[in-house]
Amino acid sequence: MSSQKNSYKYTLQLIADILSFENSINTLQEKLVSNYIDWEQFVFIASDYLVLTTCYCRLKEKKLLKYIPEDLELYLEEITTINKNRNKTLLTEITAISEILKTNQIPHVFLKGSAFLIKNLYQDLGERMIGDIDILVNESQMKKSYQLLIDYQYTGTSQGLSAKYFDHKHLPRLKSDAKLAAVEVHKKVLLKSYKGILDTETIINHKECVHNIFVPSNKHLLYHTILNFQANDSGYKYCRISFKSIYDLLILKGKTNLNFDKTFEPTYFKNYFSIAKIFFNDFNSFKTKPLTNRVFLLKLKFPLLRKFIDYLLSKIEFIKVIITSRIWFFITNKDYRTDLFKRIKEF
Repeated sequence: MSSQKNSYKYTLQLIADILSFENSINTLQEKLVSNYIDWEQFVFIASDYLVLTTCYCRLKEKKLLKYIPEDLELYLEEITTINKNRNKTLLTEITAISEILKTNQIPHVFLKGSAFLIKNLYQDLGERMIGDIDILVNESQMKKSYQLLIDYQYTGTSQGLSAKYFDHKHLPRLKSDAKLAAVEVHKKVLLKSYKGILDTETIINHKECVHNIFVPSNKHLLYHTILNFQANDSGYKYCRISFKSIYDLLILKGKTNLNFDKTFEPTYFKNYFSIAKIFFNDFNSFKTKPLTNRVFLLKLKFPLLRKFIDYLLSKIEFIKVIITSRIWFFITNKDYRTDLFKRIKEF
């Protein structure tokens, strides 16, 4: 058993046991009191997966904080308190942005972590780390929404050539010295349409109003939680796992009456649940995809192989994009050629 200390997979399983609502609490307690946990590695990996504050809150809910090192408990308590205060500020900023958009009659919803905060789905306000404030509007309302936020002390960030000439799901990020979080105005939630799921018009037409703020329905929030990682963050392509999205999914599953219907049969969903099932008993009802799991575990066991495979996949994707779209665009679009040559001269 001592050989498992410093094992990446062992630490991932520990984190999963902490986050899970179904994994054995007794087994988790036995792990916590053992000498097999590398706590520095735990902090590093949980931070890397953006669930360190979530782990603290879940250990607190399970009444297991007394089994972790005292200095670690104090550290986790401190950063969770900081995150809680940050999320309170985010809610204030979200409310202000909501009022601006409603006043100007712009149909919209707040996405991802912002929607979870608005819906008050978390047991503790400090357990979820939120990055940007993401807003979805119809494409025809993007520029107007963007300008309204610029008028409200935000400043647009510079955009690269890709964002200028090729289709993206959101405009350049908006930042403000007077505001805590950056804002992204989206016209769609996925880089590419997937099985007709999550088109903008449907999400906005089925929005919910919570505390006078518009958010997606629980069903659309559930789909987005999975597909944002699988499609936008390339979780499917690189055969990866996201503890942050899994925890959000578990929270939604536990607080709503949503059923995993036939919508969840396509490959993106099957791969997601198959890998999640390796660590979480919460997904035991889902079928395992043996090949997907073998690839995932192989990459987990051999980090150098994982880096090589991911590097190779990224280069293949890059070449694919260049061949299928960029070369022809370069030939046919004079402005793009001019800007590209200017950019090359800057280096």
